[in-house]
Amino acid sequence: LLLIGLCGFMGACCEAMILLKAYMGFLIVIMLLEIIMAVGCVAMKSTVETYATNRTIEMIGYYGVEAQDEAGVITATLDLVQENFACCGVDGPQDWNVYSAEYEGTFHVPTSCCKEANRDDSTCGNATVYTENDYINMDGCKTSLWNFIETNLLYVGILCGAICILQISVLLITVRIALHCGRPQPDEPPPTDTSRITFDRQISIFN
Repeated sequence: LLLIGLCGFMGACCEAMILLKAYMGFLIVIMLLEIIMAVGCVAMKSTVETYATNRTIEMIGYYGVEAQDEAGVITATLDLVQENFACCGVDGPQDWNVYSAEYEGTFHVPTSCCKEANRDDSTCGNATVYTENDYINMDGCKTSLWNFIETNLLYVGILCGAICILQISVLLITVRIALHCGRPQPDEPPPTDTSRITFDRQISIFN
């Protein structure tokens, strides 16, 4: 993006047609990609949801297992999501007892599934059966995440619209500059020889 912006800036300052045309081409390609991505997200919503669900279930299976999660990235990511969105599992706490190697058949869940006020309680999550625990978030993270997206979809739409308007404005300005640079300039009149005019006047005075 920096190179694209620099290309447009240099083209406008130096009135270089090749740079302006390259800049317009980049803008058009970026706008087309944005449109394709927006249409693709709407058209493939169910596919994206299924893919995200399957990957999250796979991550739950690796939670706390050092062989698959040596750096602890998966564990930290799932804990962060569950804490920030006040959720547990994909569809609910039962997912941990089905897909997790660490919690399978235990009816326990990670501490990150606990409500914010009870996360420091040692008996919450790992020590209490979730079906008998009122301190566990019972909503699945899939539902919580989609609710968050739908709630903020209006703001995302407004932001995307503003970006599109800005890009179209910049494209129109670039086209105008390119047309101005490509327009032939009128020939300037030859410079006047003032010394010749002065000499001619002096001769006419003596005559």
